[in-house]
Amino acid sequence: MITIGYHGLGRGSIMELTGVKKSTTTPITKADVVKQLKKLKLADLDLLVVYANLEAFDYIIGGAQTIVEAIYEVTGYLTTIVMPAHSIHQSCPTFFDEALPKKWKELMVKHTPAYNESLSPILSGEVAEAFARMPRVYRSAHPVASYLASGRKAAWFMSGHQLGSMFGEQSPVQKLYAQDAKVLCLGIDYNQLTALHLAEYYADCRPKKMHEAIVNREGEAKLAEFEDLAFDSTSFNEIGAAYEAANHEVPVFEIGKTTCKLVDYRTLIDFATDYLKAK
Repeated sequence: MITIGYHGLGRGSIMELTGVKKSTTTPITKADVVKQLKKLKLADLDLLVVYANLEAFDYIIGGAQTIVEAIYEVTGYLTTIVMPAHSIHQSCPTFFDEALPKKWKELMVKHTPAYNESLSPILSGEVAEAFARMPRVYRSAHPVASYLASGRKAAWFMSGHQLGSMFGEQSPVQKLYAQDAKVLCLGIDYNQLTALHLAEYYADCRPKKMHEAIVNREGEAKLAEFEDLAFDSTSFNEIGAAYEAANHEVPVFEIGKTTCKLVDYRTLIDFATDYLKAK
């Protein structure tokens, strides 16, 4: 199974937002976010990956825009910023949504638009959606597991994202591993950290399965079938807890009442790879 988390405020969630307002004693400002992020010395980093779940926070004045502006304010001029931009439900609806009748598949394949880097929805939350609207942000070409990037190396990180390698060789996350990235986790658990799927390739611990997506082939939307791993993130929280218990340095801080972390991606993947091999 593939498990890709939705890191944001869901559509139709006015009641959830109202609940956040009611539970908040003091709203969070951009100054509050900047103050905490500055403690991490993000300006010294060449490469920062951000996973953010807006729902995990008390009421933030300005919402996702505030988070994105705060990140830009504290990172350095040469920092490349990367965020997930997954789009699984749009790419081939009957493949991922079991509530849709299978008899609709032919009709939906025929009429579902092809993945479009500029138009296809981002199901990785409001923070990623806001980031995508910033100037000079690139999106990778994978119809299911795309990423976004801005900064000095953004175009290179987003290039060459092959259909049969969502999180493997030549994917953005494999390049992030090779380039020694840091991962900023804003209100997310490890099981929402889709970049951890890279360890499943390195551990060679998952069978392969066929996946589907609607892609552009010579100007027409076509169903593409491709082989990749049968991803499973159910043990990711367990791996994360074991990683931290092994005395790996993980700076932990709070924005409001929400716990956030800065994780070294390479050491996390190395640890997760060994962990999965041992299971």
